Amino acid sequence: MKPTILIVAPILFLSSTALAWGKGASSSKPATPDDNVDLPAEKRRFDYKQSLKKPFQYNNEVPFWKAHGNAFVALDFVRLAPSVPNLRGSVWRLTPNEHKEWQAEVAFKATGQGANGGGRGLAFWYTEERAVEGPVFGNKDKFKGLGVFMDTADPANQRSHPVIYGITNDGSKEFPANPSANSLGGCLRDYKNSPVPVVVRISYIGKTLKVSVDTLNRGKKMITCFEKKNVDLPTGYHFGFSAMSSMSGHPDDHDLHSFEVFEVNPPPRKGEHLRPHEAEMIKKGEEAKVDEKDKATFEEVQKIVLEQEQRLKEETDGPAALTAAQLAATVGDTQHRIVESLNIIHKKLESLGAPVQPAETTAKSLEDMYQKISSMAASLHAMESVVEGLVSHIMTQSVQGNGPDVTKVMREELQNLHNKMEDMDSRQSIQHMVTQDRLLSSSKSWVSYVVFLILLQVAAVSAYSWYKKRIEMSDKKFI
Repeated sequence: MKPTILIVAPILFLSSTALAWGKGASSSKPATPDDNVDLPAEKRRFDYKQSLKKPFQYNNEVPFWKAHGNAFVALDFVRLAPSVPNLRGSVWRLTPNEHKEWQAEVAFKATGQGANGGGRGLAFWYTEERAVEGPVFGNKDKFKGLGVFMDTADPANQRSHPVIYGITNDGSKEFPANPSANSLGGCLRDYKNSPVPVVVRISYIGKTLKVSVDTLNRGKKMITCFEKKNVDLPTGYHFGFSAMSSMSGHPDDHDLHSFEVFEVNPPPRKGEHLRPHEAEMIKKGEEAKVDEKDKATFEEVQKIVLEQEQRLKEETDGPAALTAAQLAATVGDTQHRIVESLNIIHKKLESLGAPVQPAETTAKSLEDMYQKISSMAASLHAMESVVEGLVSHIMTQSVQGNGPDVTKVMREELQNLHNKMEDMDSRQSIQHMVTQDRLLSSSKSWVSYVVFLILLQVAAVSAYSWYKKRIEMSDKKFI
């Protein structure tokens, strides 16, 4: 019988807890898993000034919020109450809420070593007063507004009892000893020591308060905890969080990881604040229009530039090299035509009256215009560099004075080149004549040497013949 009692006891406890927190919630049909899934509001707008997200500190402060008590603010979380007995801390938004309908999503962690105790817990506040320290989860008693409590402790029975419930107060009632007796609703959720931050969504839409929880999926699968209609939560109250550790045993750490606020069913935006002179620039941008005639002018200028570039390339890189005078004339003509085209574009822009920073409606057309002008300006700078190089070369060869005549200097340079060419031709002719003389003298010496050899051979042959005949005559004499 003992095993049966051990199994039945937890079932009876969970059943009684569920009945206690679910009291007052009725439905005409049995609840299904899909009925309890809570989806975000269709029309909602994120309010970053109401929210609290990583990194929490900026210049050693929490933007739009302030920490109180034993709260510790790190870059990636806010520890409301550390695991030290009888400590309490809180964070509160500095300015009140202005939205009539809203959704708030809070991610938190409650961690501790105590298996049977822990706590005390963490609370979400939407109250008229802010940052008043007290005994109710670190906040004052007899608060005016709403409190949603993540309670992890059951000190009377020394057990882990992670429940979530909501209570409203008009500022005249003390916090009840048994919260389930007069709460708006609640549920039992095993959120203590969760591996990921637990997400709780608090929605106030159409005077209906709904609280949903996701303990394992980071807010992707929110399950309804409780829902209460005809709840009056006016604007002008403050958002805040507080936590308090237990007075004995093994207290828990209560860490706040994020808090996001959304305005539900927001009105259309009336318009953002403009920067200085932005309205004037937008007005000018709307007045600035580029018609087809202006576009044709720009295309014509671009065509001229391309033709001149192609012409210059063909004349400089072609089979016949240009003289310095021809190259200077070509570059000067091209530069003159481009300057005239740029003057036309400048006058067009002045007549349009386009601003320095046009509006988005005309930004694309004006951007194309500026790209074409920039391309032509780049071509002009390239041609100017060529002309400057030629002029610099000519100036170094010219005499000092008030200002050299470019035509005269170029003619002098061409004449000097012609004289040098004639001098080279004369030197080549003289060298040719010297070479011919040397070859001729060399040929005469060679002929004389050959004749000498022939005569020498003839003399040798004659001497040998005379010597041979003399020998023969001597032999006949002795015979």
